[in-house]
Amino acid sequence: MDKNLVKISKRLSFALRHHPEKLGLQLDAYGRVPLDTLLEHYNAHYGTPIDEAMIRRVMRQSDKQRFAVEGGQIRALYGHSIPVKLLQSPAAPPAVLYHGTSHAAAKFIVDEGLKKMDRDFVHLSATISMAESVGRRRDNQPVIFQVAAKEGAADGLLFYPTESHIWLVDSVPPQYLSLLK
Repeated sequence: MDKNLVKISKRLSFALRHHPEKLGLQLDAYGRVPLDTLLEHYNAHYGTPIDEAMIRRVMRQSDKQRFAVEGGQIRALYGHSIPVKLLQSPAAPPAVLYHGTSHAAAKFIVDEGLKKMDRDFVHLSATISMAESVGRRRDNQPVIFQVAAKEGAADGLLFYPTESHIWLVDSVPPQYLSLLK
């Protein structure tokens, strides 16, 4: 994705996942806002006009699939630091999922499990390479945990799939975690 589209994606994430009020947006309980309202507020706030076609280019070119446009509304699919209700139902996860993190965080995770911290959910990756990519945001040599997701689901943990192969869960107790590297 070119630099301009990356910048637009980050600004959309800021508005739809973290601080809608900074752009004067009012999201509904599910994190949705009319697309035309978003465009109006985005363009006024940033002074660099975008349109629906640009947003759809961001969506097509990003491997993370952070946004959805449905019925004239746009929403972030995951990663919120503000409370929003999920639109998808919990689903049976694959046998294992993965979580990439820093060495500093891993020390706590081993004892305390995965916690959502300042987000609505813990994010789990479908593949080791995805987990490594996520972990590299905080550590050049990330620690990778394997999550016994199927076992956790059998014990009552609820897993929510996203279109980008990220799975969301409230927390993962340490007994479902194995240190891979």
